[in-house]
Amino acid sequence: MKKFLLVLMTLVAFNTTFAAKKEKVDTTFTFLNFVPTSPDAVNEVSRTKTLGLSRIEYPSFSGNNQIVTVMNKEMGKFIDDFKETKNYVYKVTYSVTGNNAYFVSVLFNIERKNKTTNETVTYNDAISFNAKNGKPLLMKDIFVQNYDNALNAAVNDRVKQFGITTLDEKKRKFEGVDKKQKFYLEDDAIVFIFNQNEATDFGDKQLFIPFILTDLIGLLK
Repeated sequence: MKKFLLVLMTLVAFNTTFAAKKEKVDTTFTFLNFVPTSPDAVNEVSRTKTLGLSRIEYPSFSGNNQIVTVMNKEMGKFIDDFKETKNYVYKVTYSVTGNNAYFVSVLFNIERKNKTTNETVTYNDAISFNAKNGKPLLMKDIFVQNYDNALNAAVNDRVKQFGITTLDEKKRKFEGVDKKQKFYLEDDAIVFIFNQNEATDFGDKQLFIPFILTDLIGLLK
């Protein structure tokens, strides 16, 4: 009888484990069946954090507890980069540029002030999240393998369309997008960010290169 119960308990445990594995949801990011007008993935509340003399505005997310817990933790790590240092103090504002069933994206405007010279430099950064699991999205997460050449060809064509002269110096040369490229997502677009000394000396020396997502079919996952 004891042996029978032991075997029965083993079978129950196996079936439970098997069912759990079978029901596991795939959270891999993909644009397959993407709907730009899908409902917001999360709710957002504006927060302000002071780190030394740095003042940082950032979003706090609510909604699916498991997902927003990951997002808020990653956001905390992200804004910690703007804490006051020996040489610099930061003022940071933000805007949520995309929020749908596939991704959430946040663009930051950063003013970095040199505490000795009072010189202020303005630049941008961004973070985007997979709405399925709350994890930050990198270039490798949204583009297919070996996307580099085709994407940079598209980027260079777009720069020519804008008529913008790019950097072409030995130590300051525009080389297009790379694996650590800064970008943000809108509900129907992706925008690549190039800050000062990364792309051009034109205007404020920043360059934003936008693409409607449908323009990159074949390169997006």
